[in-house]
Amino acid sequence: MTTPKTLVIILHFGSIADTIACLDSLKQRIASPFDVFVVNNGPDASASAVIKAEHPNIVYENAGVETGFAAGNNIGLRYGIRAGYDYALLLNNDTIAPYDFLQPLHEVLRDDQTVAMAGPAIFYYDQPNSLWSCGGRITWWNGGLGGNTVLPNAARKYHEVDYLPGTCILVRINSLQKIGLMSEEYFLGVEEADWAIAARRHGYKVVVCARSTLLHKVGVSSRYTPELIYNGVRNRFVFIRRQFASPIQWVLLLAVLANELRRHRRHKDLCWRAFRDHFRFSTIERSHLNAVQLTTRTS
Repeated sequence: MTTPKTLVIILHFGSIADTIACLDSLKQRIASPFDVFVVNNGPDASASAVIKAEHPNIVYENAGVETGFAAGNNIGLRYGIRAGYDYALLLNNDTIAPYDFLQPLHEVLRDDQTVAMAGPAIFYYDQPNSLWSCGGRITWWNGGLGGNTVLPNAARKYHEVDYLPGTCILVRINSLQKIGLMSEEYFLGVEEADWAIAARRHGYKVVVCARSTLLHKVGVSSRYTPELIYNGVRNRFVFIRRQFASPIQWVLLLAVLANELRRHRRHKDLCWRAFRDHFRFSTIERSHLNAVQLTTRTS
């Protein structure tokens, strides 16, 4: 039996040290055959020289700062399709492989052709015994996402979930002919849930394998910055528009707006701006987030 080949797609944004540490851990601990495609969607175009000096065999592309999470991963996915890979692994650059977490995921997709996407149990890097997420659940009426924080029975080969966090997703390449790529209407967040819904609509399973574990340097401090609040609220509007038809779409949009105004009482202007921009622009771009950041700093 031919061993399947995997393309690992890593978006580089932020710390070069994190990206190199992630690549080092893959090289040291992953026995399964894989290649790496790094997409730089950060502002530092010179990062390629530093990263490739440490890992010269990777494929590298500067995508530019307007390339969001979905668009960046889609660059790698298109490459994987053209090059004939069996699987693609979407992996955050702030993760560390404690061992060959890829092998159990390979086994799940190899043994069950109805599984399109599989992910590991993800633990905090600083607290490796504390579970961050083991798949997630979707609150349909408002596009809310929540992680499963109870570790399921590892004796079972897999457990079906609503979606997998974009931190780590192994996807079957040939399933993308039906499912399609990630929606680039989102800039960062919710696109992985949207993608999982598309997979299930085409008869595939989205699963988590508790025998596979990964460490994640979870960023907590930046979660409630103005631009991320704006982005998160607007993503909910995008989700509703993509998942529901009128007139229920309008009912849910207004319900979500009211709920977000209540949740973010100190940032009502961001909620209203997200609501207006949802109709003004078809996609979210980094320039929109930068404009929010600039406005909040000068107001």
